[in-house]
Amino acid sequence: MSSPGGASLGIVVSTIGRPASFRRLVESLDACPDPASMELILVDQSDDRGCTAVLESHQWRVPWRAITSGRGASVGRNAGLALTQAPVVAFPDDDAWYPPETPARVVAALTAADAPAALCGRQVTADGRSSMLRWMQEPTEVSAWNFLRTSIMSTMFFRRDWLAKVGDFDEDMGVGSAGWYGACEESDLLLRVIEAGGRVPYDPTLLVFQDEPRDDPDDRFVTKMLNYGCGQGRLWRKRDLPKSLLAWYLARKLVAAGVRTARGDRVLARADLAWLRGNVAGFRDVPPHELAHRAVAR
Repeated sequence: MSSPGGASLGIVVSTIGRPASFRRLVESLDACPDPASMELILVDQSDDRGCTAVLESHQWRVPWRAITSGRGASVGRNAGLALTQAPVVAFPDDDAWYPPETPARVVAALTAADAPAALCGRQVTADGRSSMLRWMQEPTEVSAWNFLRTSIMSTMFFRRDWLAKVGDFDEDMGVGSAGWYGACEESDLLLRVIEAGGRVPYDPTLLVFQDEPRDDPDDRFVTKMLNYGCGQGRLWRKRDLPKSLLAWYLARKLVAAGVRTARGDRVLARADLAWLRGNVAGFRDVPPHELAHRAVAR
């Protein structure tokens, strides 16, 4: 274990497994110009503590500590957040990684005299393609109308004092949660910051790397998209977001499923339909399997 102390950026990673991907993230932090200005807090929820072993296997320049917690990404992030004293906090996925300049840019922006409450960058693949979202290309302020094109967990950076104001991640939402809402815990947190009066700029030149899961989809991706859809439907209900915007996203995804079916991209088409079903289930607060049973009963 290293001793962080006085870090300007706390990086909390909650993970179950994937030590190879996690090593890539740690290597990216170690390659930054001033890794000692950061602290890495690993919340390793795997039985074999494989990611902890990654940290113990090398003399990293970035200070770190490793703990464990109950299962669930939100549970782990809350446990890690409670440990950091850094004024700026990030919660990257274990398979994300940073360009060398990103951490310093974030700290400079969020510790300035007129600093916003949070900052969002853009997620791209290693070869520069957009990853996971249809990202907006111009800078803007994140809002309830555009957050699905300007933010995702690995690109969100928060001032810790604002997180103290709005509270922790909702542990009923997110990957591995005890409930069935498998996503959007980060959007819930970000929107709470905005609702509390916090300003959140989106800067598309502030990059974070992450692979695009649609490049090689399988049945697990279909299940993941169902869970993600459940989380988003739950988010829309919980935060009372514009229903017209949700309807637009659902209609667009339905069209995309038809196009992909015609092209022979059947796994992606199934994933789109699973995401649609999850949204309806989450919004109605009815588990997806019960939704199907109720439809048959009618």
